[in-house]
Amino acid sequence: MNFKKVAFASAFFLLLYLLPGNIFSDNVKKADTYYQKYDYKLALDIYEKIYQKKPSVEIAQKIANCYRFINDSENAERAYAQVVSYPKADAINYKYYADALKQNGKFAQAKGNYEIYGQKLPSQKEEAARLANACDVAKMWSENPDINVTLENQAALNSSNSDFSPVLYQNGIVFTSDRWFVKAKDAKRKDVFGWTGNPFLKLYIQADLSKSDITPLSTVLNADYHNGPAVFSADGNTVFFTRTEAPSEKKNKKLPVISKKIYYAVKKGNDWDTPVSINLNSVSYSIQHPALSPDGSILYFASDMPNGFGGMDIYAARKQSDGSWGKVTNCGPTINTAEDEVFPTVRKDGRFYFASKGHVGMGGLDIFTATGSYDAFSIAENLKTPINSTKDDFGIVFKEDLKGYFASNRKGGKGLDDIYSFSIAPAAPAEPLDAKTTTGTDSLLASPNNAKIELIFAVDGLVVDKITKAPLPNTEILLINKTTGERSKAISDSEGKFSFSLLPEMDYVINGNREKFYSKQEGKVSTAGLKESTIFNVRFELEKGEDAYIVRLENIYYDFNKWDIKPMAAKRLNKVVSFLNNVVASKIQLRSHTDSRGKAVYNKWLSQKRAQSAVNYLVKRGVGSSRLSAVGLGETELLNRCSNGVKCSIQEHRLNRRTEFKIIRMQI
Repeated sequence: MNFKKVAFASAFFLLLYLLPGNIFSDNVKKADTYYQKYDYKLALDIYEKIYQKKPSVEIAQKIANCYRFINDSENAERAYAQVVSYPKADAINYKYYADALKQNGKFAQAKGNYEIYGQKLPSQKEEAARLANACDVAKMWSENPDINVTLENQAALNSSNSDFSPVLYQNGIVFTSDRWFVKAKDAKRKDVFGWTGNPFLKLYIQADLSKSDITPLSTVLNADYHNGPAVFSADGNTVFFTRTEAPSEKKNKKLPVISKKIYYAVKKGNDWDTPVSINLNSVSYSIQHPALSPDGSILYFASDMPNGFGGMDIYAARKQSDGSWGKVTNCGPTINTAEDEVFPTVRKDGRFYFASKGHVGMGGLDIFTATGSYDAFSIAENLKTPINSTKDDFGIVFKEDLKGYFASNRKGGKGLDDIYSFSIAPAAPAEPLDAKTTTGTDSLLASPNNAKIELIFAVDGLVVDKITKAPLPNTEILLINKTTGERSKAISDSEGKFSFSLLPEMDYVINGNREKFYSKQEGKVSTAGLKESTIFNVRFELEKGEDAYIVRLENIYYDFNKWDIKPMAAKRLNKVVSFLNNVVASKIQLRSHTDSRGKAVYNKWLSQKRAQSAVNYLVKRGVGSSRLSAVGLGETELLNRCSNGVKCSIQEHRLNRRTEFKIIRMQI
């Protein structure tokens, strides 16, 4: 026997036995390292191979996240579908799955998954319902594009990579791109951004729109890492632009900080002077996407600084006499939401434009507009189709009142993000608008166009049993037009669903009633001032009972550690007095609740004091004390997630400090 051959063979098979596990472990660690450093494209290539050999919910989750982060909605849809197939998948994945479906134009599937998200995460039920409802609006907009708006892909500007945020400069256009300006084979590894697998962002210029020559704007402005987007002063002699500084891995290898700042540079001969960091920059958060008011006195930008509404918000700062920028101010709730608001632009006439994921939109980023400035703006309005699509649409700029450019990653483009031009055909004067029509996208873009675009307003409702959550069929729902006094009725179907059509510029109240059910819950909706089609989502929860019914008193709230009746609470309690005077054979129980802060025993005592204060108020208004009783429930019936140990806002805690009344006997 050849012992050398046997030994070699044994060693070889032992190596084969051990090696796959080691390779697998090493690959996971390598992919996780890329993932933690935001090098999602590099991590994705490894995770996909790992998942083919050893599937798991953890790897599936990271694959889906990577596709979401690099903005690949088609593959994100596939990946999140895989994630939610795992029973242990986190509920948030249904939202991400629905987001991808909506971006891919699959509105019905998206709506269904938003609803599942709300069911699996009750604390987000209202937000999930809003997102589901928005799918109907998006579908309606996508099927009814404005025929007066024409788009054209600017193929001469675009590459196979991302090209976006066009701005006018002298006789040409400056834009931001991660294109391969040198041949890919000549590029160094350090010149590639691991997040996308493409080169770093640079500022490019097409100096003459009649020619196709595109060159980097300036080596002075285009530093080693990311540079852009940019905006120029009215005279073209100053440029403000976003510069992303390379993350410092030495300080924190696991979680590198990507710092985005705004720099400015002044024209120096045929080039630019050394860029200078503006005084608003911070090492703790990013500021980016600069925009200037027409007179240059206000700087707008996007930032994730603390105490905003969520995600990226748009902020403003006024120019000081010494050239620095003053106090930073949030542009307010009509502009900012809990999601991202980015890429602000101000037209020459002062009209404000920006991109958002938080307002009701088509899918990804949509372009919105509002009138106003600094921190006082009108309600933001969606530009709808064809300017907006189910994908990302952002970075709009106006060449003339009826012409301009914007960026989009919609289907049919040349690259990842493409620059499109738009033009609006002036329409001939039309007949005066009737009560059901108003101007649409054209007026929001700039045109004094009188084209008639009919808006759609409706209620999409559901009525369920409050205890069992089962749909209530054959339940009468009443719609009252508060403006005209007109009343309409609808009967819920076998699934508890009902609907109403609404007129513009009207205020409505919706009541749900049924024999052996009692509810003073009212759904108030209004179409007054709305300039875009809206479908309102209304849900009634009616409680069944022979003798007992519970009705929550809206706005009966208390200050922390107090039990006195506030003015708004008094108004609500006066309605209870009216109810008791009308239903004389009734007795009620005032039930009071606290938030979770403090000891449970103390909260029980405090809630009893609050319930008793409500009883005392009613007695003083002439209600017999024998008809009233007070019960303090402390922190035992919270309305939200804010239990002991959970960090919540003041507003969230305040929601739990409330009083409701229970009707313990009633004859009508």
